[in-house]
Amino acid sequence: MGHMDQTLSASKIVMIDDQVSYAEAFGLALSLTDDLDLVARAPEAITGAELCHGLSPDLLVCDYRLPGGDTGVACAERLRQDGFDKPVVILTGFPAPQVIREASAIEDVTVLSKDVSVVDLVAALRKVLAGRSASIDSTASPVKLSAGELEVLELLNQGVTAAEIAETLHLSLHTIRARIKTLLKKLGATSQVEALATATRHGILVPPT
Repeated sequence: MGHMDQTLSASKIVMIDDQVSYAEAFGLALSLTDDLDLVARAPEAITGAELCHGLSPDLLVCDYRLPGGDTGVACAERLRQDGFDKPVVILTGFPAPQVIREASAIEDVTVLSKDVSVVDLVAALRKVLAGRSASIDSTASPVKLSAGELEVLELLNQGVTAAEIAETLHLSLHTIRARIKTLLKKLGATSQVEALATATRHGILVPPT
């Protein structure tokens, strides 16, 4: 009877992840707890969203990289627009500043690394459910970029030209070119292509799919 009471009081979690082995390991870890219950899993965003609206979980755990070029952050943003107001945790093997910046624009979304121990991950999920800040340290990049430089770097990574970046950020082309020049110097690169490759290698940008 006590076990049933614990199950009823457990926080319901829905997971969106197409990596079956990771999802199964995650589900097994939660099955060993009394307060966390993985009630459903979906391999992609559309089915995951349906589960969220149908099951009303207390927490959504979503992989950053989803099938079809979709991302967990984009999925979280669509769910927010559709009225889902529970916490969302984005799991990623690449906790780069780019991912964290994307997630920070959406309310109650936390980015956690997939490379941590199950114990640390479960502890972090409990913090999120309790409304506390949860972060898992990843290896710090040896290259330190300002917020403005990082913003330009991310746009360059999307194939945006310097002139288009200037228009997007409402800055002069001279300012953008100066930031790009500083980026190249900090990354030890002689071209924008080399700079993007270096930034990806250092974990500043998410590697291409």
